[in-house]
Amino acid sequence: MEVAHSASETFTDSQRKKTPLPLCQLVEDTKISPSNVPHHLLETQTYTKLKSNSAIHAEPSALHFSGFKLGKDYQRTLKLINISSEVINIHIIPTQTKHFQTKYLKKHRLVPGLSYTVKVHFCPKEWRYFYDCIRVHCKGEENLQVPVHAYPIIDDLHIPTHITIPAVPLGQSVSHVIPLSCSCPIDFEFQVYIIQPHKAFSVQPLSGVIPANGKVEVTVTFRPFQYDTSQVTLQVVISQFNSKPYVCTLSGSSSPHLALSQQEKDMGHAR
Repeated sequence: MEVAHSASETFTDSQRKKTPLPLCQLVEDTKISPSNVPHHLLETQTYTKLKSNSAIHAEPSALHFSGFKLGKDYQRTLKLINISSEVINIHIIPTQTKHFQTKYLKKHRLVPGLSYTVKVHFCPKEWRYFYDCIRVHCKGEENLQVPVHAYPIIDDLHIPTHITIPAVPLGQSVSHVIPLSCSCPIDFEFQVYIIQPHKAFSVQPLSGVIPANGKVEVTVTFRPFQYDTSQVTLQVVISQFNSKPYVCTLSGSSSPHLALSQQEKDMGHAR
């Protein structure tokens, strides 16, 4: 389905039919154990700069473990590249929570153009959102922070970019069902925005919950009131981390010959 790059992500509170891991409970506690603090730089320095400063460029600017299975090991790779014209020395402060393990080969000096390769391992034991970060201390420069995110996602949501509804005579209606399914043991809220409305179409529901290991249906009903082709464009937003909305356009039509064909059918049945 086409990915749109802007949409409201405000959701109204909704009651859930089930209790398994609602979204509000999916935030991982990121308290840092004092025993994991490698040196004083963690407590005496601030790390707010993202992506790059004049000496170091982080590629990528953030690490994402999007979608996972419990007990399975995952790995992401980070490159810290010396983009300056000088040989530099940096300090890498690894992830601090127990869910992520950071490994890299320490170098005394980093030559221009070369990089550190940092590998982050993640092995989830719970269905929830996890957060940590890698901090990079650069002498004389703004210190860098590389966020590390891990989160469950709906990976089996398939909605076409365009749906053609069968032609229907005036005064009659036809409905098309768009299924929203989830294979995770977590509820996900959803919202449907009608970004290109048309009065011949109605959409229900406009918001709700995709149940854990279940599905919900969005029904689009087309009831033409004149002879032409009509369109409605929907934007579906799922309340999952780093989610982008999806766009779907539905079109329907009506023409005079449909009514004549229907009359001929009715007359044939009456004989």
